[in-house]
Amino acid sequence: MSSTDFRRYWWAEVASQFGTVLTFVATTTIAVESLDASTTQTGLLTAAGYLPAALLGPWAGAAADRARRPRRQLVRCDLAAGSLLALTALAAATDHLSVLWLAALTLLLGGIAAASETLYFLHLQSLVPAGELPEARATLQSGEYGARLAGNALAGLTVAALGGAAAYGIDTLTYVLSAVLLLSLRRPDAPVSDDGAAAEDRPARGGVRLHGLLRRGSFLRSVFGLLLLQSAATAAGAALLGPFLLRELHEPAALFGFAFVATGLAGMLGSWAGPRLARRGGTQRWFLAASAAQILASAALAAAGGPLPLAAATAAAGLAAAKFSGAVSNVCLSTVVLADSAPGTLGRTVALLRSASTACQVAGALGAGLLATVAGTRTTLWCAAALPLLTLPWLVRGVRTPPGRRPGPAPTTRTEKAVP
Repeated sequence: MSSTDFRRYWWAEVASQFGTVLTFVATTTIAVESLDASTTQTGLLTAAGYLPAALLGPWAGAAADRARRPRRQLVRCDLAAGSLLALTALAAATDHLSVLWLAALTLLLGGIAAASETLYFLHLQSLVPAGELPEARATLQSGEYGARLAGNALAGLTVAALGGAAAYGIDTLTYVLSAVLLLSLRRPDAPVSDDGAAAEDRPARGGVRLHGLLRRGSFLRSVFGLLLLQSAATAAGAALLGPFLLRELHEPAALFGFAFVATGLAGMLGSWAGPRLARRGGTQRWFLAASAAQILASAALAAAGGPLPLAAATAAAGLAAAKFSGAVSNVCLSTVVLADSAPGTLGRTVALLRSASTACQVAGALGAGLLATVAGTRTTLWCAAALPLLTLPWLVRGVRTPPGRRPGPAPTTRTEKAVP
C-alpha cells in the first residue's frame, strides 16, 4: 500500500467522498428546511440518485470490462460532476434552487456515478499487485468512511453558516482535485486483464447475458434476494432520515451532519475488521451475521425517541451499528462475488448486482415516501427495518443446500480481486 499511484488514487476518492457528503447534507437540508419538501418529495429526491444505476448498471459494467482508457473516463466523469455542482452553487447563491432542480442534480450525479463507480474499482487492479487487492479495497473503503466522518462533522455547520452555495462550491473543488490527482498517476492508462495486471492490448469481449452471471448453486445466488430487500430497506431509511431527524426528533439543522459522525468511525472500524474476519474463514457466515446486525441497527434507529439528547444518541448508535455491519458485509461480499464470478465477467457481475439493488432502492425510496404520508415516518422506518426478513425462508433453504446437491456448475476459484 506504499505505492505513490495508490496514495494519489486514495486521496482522489477521499476528496470526492468528502464533497459528496457536503452535497447530500446541503440538498437534504435545503429541501426540508428551505423548500418545505414533503416526505413524498424527499423520497423522489432519494430515488433520483438511485435510478441511473438501476437503468445503466448493465451497460456500465460491460463498458468497464471493455474500457481501453479507464482513467481518462474517470477524469471526464469528475469534470462533468464538478460542472453540474458549480451551476448548482450559482443557483443556490441567487435563490433559484427548487425541488425540481435538486432532483435533476441528484439524477445527473447518479448517472455519472453509475458510469464511474464500477470502473473505479476495476481500475484499482492496475495500481496494486494482485495479492494486495483485498487490503487495498479495505484501505479505500476506510478512507471513504473517514472522509464521510469529516464531511458530516462540517456539513451542517457549513450549510448553516455559509449556505448551500458554499457546500456545492466545495464539492465542485473536490471533483477538480480528484481529476488532477488521477491525471498525475504515473502508471500507463490501460485496461485490466483477467489476472489483474494492466494490459495494453486486450480484445473486446462479447456481451454476457445477465441471467448467466448468477450461477446456480452459488452462495451469491442464494443471498441475492436478501441483497435486494436490504437495498430497498436502506433506501427507505435514507429517504426518511432527514424528515425523521429534523421533524420527528426536532434536531437542529446545524447539528444534522453530526448524526452521521459516529457512522464514519464505525465504517472505518468495520473496514479494518472486515478483512481480518474474512481471513479467519467463514466469509459466508460473517456476511450473514453482518446482514442480521444491519436489521437490528435499522430497528434501533426507528426506536429513537424521548428527550433530544437521548433520541439523538439512539439514532446515532443505530446509524453507526448499521454502518459498521455494512462495512463488514461489503468486504465479505467482495470475496463472495470474486469466487462466484465467471472469468471475464467481473465488471458485469458487479454491475448486475448494482443495477438490481438500485432498482430496489428506487422502489424503496419512493415507497417509503408514499407510505410515510399515510402511516407516518416512524412506522415506515419500522417496516423498512423488517423488510429483509421476508427473504428468510428462501435464504435458509439456499444456504443449507449442500453444494453437491445444487444444480449447475460449482463456483470457479479465481485469483482474489477487490470489488465494491
